[in-house]
Order: sequence, then C-alpha cells, then structure tokens
Amino acid sequence: MKIISERGFPQDDYDDFDDTPEENTEKTCLHPCVFRGKCVSCETVALKYVHQGMWLWLDKDEMDRIRKVDSEKLLEDKKMVLVLDLDQTLIHSTKQEKYLRTPQEFLQHELRDSLFRPGRPWEKMMLKLRPSVHTFLKEASTMFEIYMCTTSTRSYALKATEYLDPENVYFMSSRIIAREDLLEIDEKSLDLVLKEERMVLILDDTVSVWSNHESNLIPVKKYRYFDSDHDLSVVSLSALGTDEGETTGALTTVLQQLKLIHRLFFNPKFEGGLQDRDVRDILNRLRVLQGCTLSFKHIFPSDFRPENSRLWLMAEELGAKISMDNLINPITHVVTWFATAEEFEEAEMEEIILVHPKWLRACYKALERVSEKEYLIKTKD
Repeated sequence: MKIISERGFPQDDYDDFDDTPEENTEKTCLHPCVFRGKCVSCETVALKYVHQGMWLWLDKDEMDRIRKVDSEKLLEDKKMVLVLDLDQTLIHSTKQEKYLRTPQEFLQHELRDSLFRPGRPWEKMMLKLRPSVHTFLKEASTMFEIYMCTTSTRSYALKATEYLDPENVYFMSSRIIAREDLLEIDEKSLDLVLKEERMVLILDDTVSVWSNHESNLIPVKKYRYFDSDHDLSVVSLSALGTDEGETTGALTTVLQQLKLIHRLFFNPKFEGGLQDRDVRDILNRLRVLQGCTLSFKHIFPSDFRPENSRLWLMAEELGAKISMDNLINPITHVVTWFATAEEFEEAEMEEIILVHPKWLRACYKALERVSEKEYLIKTKD
C-alpha cells in the first residue's frame, strides 16, 4: 500500500514544481514510497485522493481495493453516493457593492436564516442558501453518503459549509473536493470519490464540467438569487422580490427524484443482486417516459394497493408521473383494459391517450417510448 501525506514535508524548494500528474496510467509498481504523484524509485504515476483536507497518493491497485471495500460497506447500509455542486446548486453568493452597502434591505425577517454576511476574510461577500437546502441535506443523508465537488477554492467551500452544515454532519472535510484537488480547473471527476461509479449520483447546474460522467448526472436548475456580474439579460430572484418556494423549489423537486432512484436501486423485486445494480441504467430508464403522466383505470381491484403492482413500478422506472387527479397533474395517458363511450369521449375532449397495458410493457422492453398507435383503446360496445 502506497500512502504518503504531503503534510510535514518542506514546501519551499518546490514552489515551481508541477504536482499535477501528466496522466493516469494503468501501470503500477511495487515500490513503497510515492511523493507528489510519482514513485520515488521509478517515477510511475500514482493517483491522488483527498483525505481530511490533505492530499494522499495511492497506486491504482490500492485505489481499486479501497473503492470496492467501501462500496460494499455502504451498500450493506442501503446507501448510495451523492456528489453535490456548491455554487448555484446549494447556494448563491455575490460581491456586488449594491448588496453589501444595504444589507438591511435584504435581511428581511423571512431571510434571516438563509442570507449571510460572513466575517473576515469574506466580509465583502454575501451568501444566500437555496430554499429548503437544510431539509434536502437532512433527508438525502439518510439515503446517500454526501460529497461536495466544486471549482471554488477549499477555503470558500469550508466557509459555505459553516452555513450549510453548521453541526458538521453531512460534509466531512475528507468528502469536500475543491479547486485545489482537480487536475483541470474546468473539469470535475469522480476519480477522487472512492466509490464504484455505478452507485454514484451527481447534482450540478453545469453539465459541461462532467464530460466524462454525464451518465451519472442529474442537472439542476441554476439558483440565481443575486444579479449576475456578467449576464445582464438574467433577471435575479432578488430583483423580482421573490425566491424559490420551500415546497416547490428545485431542491424539493430533485429530492423526490432521489427518493425514487434510491427505492428503485434497492428494490428487492428487481432481477439480480446489488452487485448487478447500476444507477446509470436507472437514469437511462427514467428518461423513457419523461414528460408523461399516467393514470390507471379498470386495472386493479378496489382493495389492491396499485403502487405494489408491476405495472406501477414499470411506469415509475420509466420516469412517468402517476396521477389519479387530472386537475392536479394533467394526465397524458390512461392505461386501461377498456373504456366506456363516456370515458372515450372525455379522453378525446381532454386530449388524453387511452392505451392498453401492453404499451407500457413494450416501452419497458424496448427502453424507449414506442408508438401508441398499435395499443390504442377503442370504445367498449
């Protein structure tokens, strides 16, 4: 095992030393000492890992071993991994003078627990927490081990966590990946998350920084509370005198999606054991019927809980919303064995598609939204 901490080593002679490995390599060696990413004996490149706020260097075999063991332990506890972006995902901050000069205008009663003016050396910054972020972190932490990955500096990230996680429950320092830890300032990676990628979800408002891990990514709407320094066409929430809703905001919405993904990942009814589950497959399936809202009629007995049925689970797994009330959630499809003349007329008037359950099974098998044409329900004579 190769682990050498950078802490305690003299730094003065290495100010101009480039400690970024030129590339990751499958080749490893058996020498015991690694310093600044290379074996002292043969200069084989090792891999970097963030641990308790400092860098450790591990060879690939050791990284793989730790990743496998830690993943198995986490799965035994029915937990996955959630990697969170910081700026415009969990918080928004500004250094604009107009906000700093008149903080009393923004420190209204309802914002006192979410709008902050940090002390030195951050006194020229104002920080706003995204609505419901504390609830989000609390509930997400029951299902996921949480990491933060940000292109901001570590000192900035640690300051933000003082407000996001004042009791130091969710963001341990060993699970904060900051600018200093990234090989490329505009490219994030799961290499520093020592868990198997098949169990890792990412939440970020910027898709482009995850070019190598888009299949793990759930994009989240940018949180823009303050005016932009660069894009004057964007009207901020503060300029509108409003904010995201606690129960309708982006974090509340995505939390429901995370609960669904977690339930699907650990669902014992699905084929194969946990070793065969892959969150990337789940995300792919969730896109199949995205935008569709289904209702079930004439399918289940009155004393049966439909959410336990295979059809219901298939609809959820394909990303469809399920609603029994067309007023609350406009229904796009009614899955049914038959339809009365009255039901057919109502569906036609409201532009609802009546389909046979076989359509849902066909979508599930094809892993795409198949045409409803062959599965349309006709009026019952």
